[in-house]
Amino acid sequence: MLIVVAVGLGLGVVTQILQSVLPTGWSQAANAISPWLLVAFFIGSAMPDRGSAVVAGLATLVLALVGYYATTQLRFGIGGGTSSLIFWGLGAAVGGPVFGLAGHTWRTGEHRYRALALGLLAAVFIAEAGYHLLVLSEPGVAIGFAIGGLLVPVMIGRSREDRLGAYVAAVPALALGSAGFVVFLWLYDVTARIQA
Repeated sequence: MLIVVAVGLGLGVVTQILQSVLPTGWSQAANAISPWLLVAFFIGSAMPDRGSAVVAGLATLVLALVGYYATTQLRFGIGGGTSSLIFWGLGAAVGGPVFGLAGHTWRTGEHRYRALALGLLAAVFIAEAGYHLLVLSEPGVAIGFAIGGLLVPVMIGRSREDRLGAYVAAVPALALGSAGFVVFLWLYDVTARIQA
């Protein structure tokens, strides 16, 4: 529990600070969902069972939001807007449990499920690369995320079969992830219009 609290709050604080420290373009990388989902994945992998992995993934990302907005308030005297809170809150509510469970599956599951978990993690980084390329017009950052996504199976796959299976699983996961990003951005646009 202590690790979840410390990692979650720390993730939010570090993210907020990096947005103002990183150079132009790369500061948007600190405003990305895939690094947060990576943290939920690894927190979930440390949990003893699936239920605790789901809860830990959710709690980590909710606490990251608390850390982020508390740091914003302390540094700049402003909180987050409603649309931003809804947007990132949905990301935490959906992504935290899914990637917490994926992390647990990666650590404890049999080969095909480990490959699916790795493919999901790889796909979210590649989908983020597409967003940085097509929406934000930041090709350097997009390349960084794409490379990160392609390296996920190589870096944390346990076997050759895991790695190959992860690349295969990443294809449908990428389609799903891309659809998720479209819905995510649409929700942000809707909430921003409601707030305005």
